[in-house]
Amino acid sequence: MATLFDIAQITGFSLATVQRVLEGRDSIGQEARNRIFLAAKLTGFKYGKAENDGGAKEANSKLIGVIAEKESFTNGLEHPLFGGIVNSFRNIAYKDGYDLIFMSKEMNSSISYIDHCKSRKVEGILILNSVYGDPEITSLASSGIPCVSANEFIPGICTVVSENKDAAFHGVEYLIEKGHRNIGYIAGPYLVNSPAAIERGEGYKMAIKAAGLKYKSEYVEKAALWELKPGFEAAKKLFTRAPEITAVFCASDQLAAGTMQYLQTVGKRVPDDVSLIGFDDSLISECSTPPLTTFRQDRKKIAAVCAEKLMAAMKGKGQYEIVRIPVQFIERESVAAVRKA
Repeated sequence: MATLFDIAQITGFSLATVQRVLEGRDSIGQEARNRIFLAAKLTGFKYGKAENDGGAKEANSKLIGVIAEKESFTNGLEHPLFGGIVNSFRNIAYKDGYDLIFMSKEMNSSISYIDHCKSRKVEGILILNSVYGDPEITSLASSGIPCVSANEFIPGICTVVSENKDAAFHGVEYLIEKGHRNIGYIAGPYLVNSPAAIERGEGYKMAIKAAGLKYKSEYVEKAALWELKPGFEAAKKLFTRAPEITAVFCASDQLAAGTMQYLQTVGKRVPDDVSLIGFDDSLISECSTPPLTTFRQDRKKIAAVCAEKLMAAMKGKGQYEIVRIPVQFIERESVAAVRKA
């Protein structure tokens, strides 16, 4: 079946221009209009309701769009959370007869998400990660296109995320039970609409205060990105400022791995000198030396709930809500009881 992309390629006009002409919203010259409509006729393209079926509703495309921009995650879909979610989501969608198409401004910045969806007749959207502050994401909530988010809090769109605050509380509580009192926190970027770092920081702070310890802002360092190198740099700043720290809760495994690398460069051993806890249970947590104690995000459950909520929205039964999925504590070898002087 021909699409707007095919018409644009044949005629040489932009996708947006082709769409506006076929919708009767463009004042382009008559010759150009004729060329676009001729291409549509020759390819059998039908925009809106079919012309020869008595006005019957056009068949469903069985397509679900996936928005996955890199932004604060330079490894994109290679990120352990997003890659795992989209793989599980894809399997569920395929069983229900749907295919996935990926929409990225990095690949095609000339067309909006909404126009892309209209051109491909996308029935719903899974938002994995978007460019921070992009107004197009907010506009999706009022576009009438069913959406679900697996990472960001978007007004009007159902969001499915891990239980961040409780997990962080448990992780820091575990360190306190091991005798640690000088506990640091290395966070990812603090973003209001993608608050994993903020919520994990809240859990950290709650656990510190619940134990009767004093919360110290100098024990908190924010990394520029959720990656290994920024984790290294954040750890360098943290330990330069507060060398007495004996344990660190990191908001991701990548940040923990970067912290571990920094500690090695200054002759500190994990867990003998400094204990570490990460978050994600990515491959790097198992390959680290020592293997990293962390929290496993339930990618399959997040994907299943996203699919359930999106399918309901596509049937007109969607509702705005935030669903939190429990995580699993994975105890490995990067935490030890604090050494007595």
